[in-house]
Amino acid sequence: MLSEIAHIFLIISFLLFALQLAISIDYNNFNLRYSVFDPIKKLSFFSFLMIITSFLILIFNYINSDFSILNVYNNSHTNKPLIYKISGAWGNHEGSLLMWLSILSIYGLVFISLIDKVPQSFSFKVLLTLGIVNIGFIGFTIFTSNPFLRAFPIPEEGLGLNPVLQDPGLAFHPPLLYLGYVGLTIPFSFSIAALLEGKVTSRWAQLVRPWILASWIFLTLGITLGSWWAYYELGWGGWWFWDPVENVSLLPWLLTTALLHSVRVTEKRDRLKSWTILLAILSFSLTLLGTFIVRSGLLTSVHAFASDPARGIFILSFLILITAGSLLLYAIKLDKIENKKNVYLFSREGGLLLNNIFLCASASTILLGTLWPLVIEIVTGNDISVGAPYFKIVFLPLIFPAIFLCGISINMNWKKTNLETIHNRIWKLVFISLFFTSIFYLMFGGPLLILLGICSSLWLFLTVINDFLNKLMNKTVASKKINLQRIKKIRLSTFGMYLAHIGVGIFVLGVSLSEGMKTYYEGVNKVGNSIQLSNFNIQFSKIERLKKENWLSETGVFIVEKNDRDFKMRAERRVYLDTGMPTTEAGIKRDIFSHLYIVMGQEQPAGSGKRVIRVYHNSNIVLIWLGAVVMALGGLFSLIDGKLNFFRKSKV
Repeated sequence: MLSEIAHIFLIISFLLFALQLAISIDYNNFNLRYSVFDPIKKLSFFSFLMIITSFLILIFNYINSDFSILNVYNNSHTNKPLIYKISGAWGNHEGSLLMWLSILSIYGLVFISLIDKVPQSFSFKVLLTLGIVNIGFIGFTIFTSNPFLRAFPIPEEGLGLNPVLQDPGLAFHPPLLYLGYVGLTIPFSFSIAALLEGKVTSRWAQLVRPWILASWIFLTLGITLGSWWAYYELGWGGWWFWDPVENVSLLPWLLTTALLHSVRVTEKRDRLKSWTILLAILSFSLTLLGTFIVRSGLLTSVHAFASDPARGIFILSFLILITAGSLLLYAIKLDKIENKKNVYLFSREGGLLLNNIFLCASASTILLGTLWPLVIEIVTGNDISVGAPYFKIVFLPLIFPAIFLCGISINMNWKKTNLETIHNRIWKLVFISLFFTSIFYLMFGGPLLILLGICSSLWLFLTVINDFLNKLMNKTVASKKINLQRIKKIRLSTFGMYLAHIGVGIFVLGVSLSEGMKTYYEGVNKVGNSIQLSNFNIQFSKIERLKKENWLSETGVFIVEKNDRDFKMRAERRVYLDTGMPTTEAGIKRDIFSHLYIVMGQEQPAGSGKRVIRVYHNSNIVLIWLGAVVMALGGLFSLIDGKLNFFRKSKV
């Protein structure tokens, strides 16, 4: 009965949003009727609540192993631990869509709670846009992806969740990523509302920036956790593999990063207004593209939820409708929103604009590489793949200039900076970065990737430190002494910016060192064999067989010797009882920032007792995830800065 109620709630919310759209529009002149604002707000409120309730009912069905629900039957099992029963609710196509809607509803409720801080006419248009997005996704859920379909006859046991998903990472990675994905709906709605209003102001930028920050933080954490999850769960030995679904999560992150910089210019200097609006539209459109790729089955990915072209066509149609409609409105209103004030190249806003261009160009190369196999297959019928070499060749030359501009922009003034000032501020920083990079090369050598990474990291660290010290200097004193009392005048959002840039530096350093210094072994070994890798001697000691609650395991035990000391490592292969599917559990030995990583494969040949063994020494790989977490922490500092929130009511 509860499932039927949940389904009815979805239908009612769909009808309420459709009613909201119908009563919002004067079909004669397409003007919005503000007299219906209160009913629209109440309709939205109750619609959001019903969607969230539907999702909670689905989770309840999973907890109680209600196999009369087809979705629960296909993705759960009574032997699963509670955490995997709960996370199983969104570990599938239908459930993930309902979670998408629920998160959007939470964002909608937060907006409604703050709605008094925003002018009524503007709020009205935001709610209207949110309603249109909800209509599309609720319709998609009801007509193609109903999570509450009944199973007849009622099975006694479920089929179980994909073993790869039976991991704590599933409990946190998708929700975090969706909080980022879905959160971009709010900046998109703000942008559409601004276009309908025909104006973009500094106050508008101030109001939308916290929403952009929140989405960026969740995207950063979601992608980071996904990378870590794939690293230890899939046994691939690396942190990123340019998988299509990985790529489409990175695309909105890159554009949202550009959007954060652009909206800052709009807030501070009343510039780049049209560019900011465009980035908000494209960032949201890329989330829809990601939804299409994950669910269409047109591109092969280990992360895909479904392989149903019919569903993909529905999402593609919605993507085209939303994107085309938004861009058409943008083209019509462009002249009204842009004040056409000059942006000087040698200024902070000029540097941020150039940074934006490189970020968008890098996103374009990833998008091209991701979709190109699909284009070739449609045109020629040939099946091709675009791998890591392409992305490294085209992405790195664009991202390193973006990093350089990121550092130089910090040390430029708003409005205009003369070349002499720029030279005086950065030439020492450039020299120090190159000097220490040269020292590293002379001592250790190394490929170009390591050298670029070290230089870029030093550059970011130094530019942050330099700007911080400049803010502490008492410029009225001839000696320009450091005055620690001035630290009180630095806003929390500025410290957030510093942390985010330091995080980027740590991340870049981690990527460069881990990729440039990685060592690798792969071979067929039997118990008793030894493997030499770097300064490690690894002996394949034995295989232990165990039976757990819902899986059987074979665990390879390895004795590792390094510098006259030894320790044990275990690499496991599991076969899940409910599905019969195997998984790999890598053995990982952590040493500060580096990992020794061992994977035990299947017998080669079967019955021989010999196993495929892969060993990686991933030097400084932890810096990658540490840097991303520091980035997110910097975003959080900026987010909680009171001056960036809805604390005062004013015109948008």
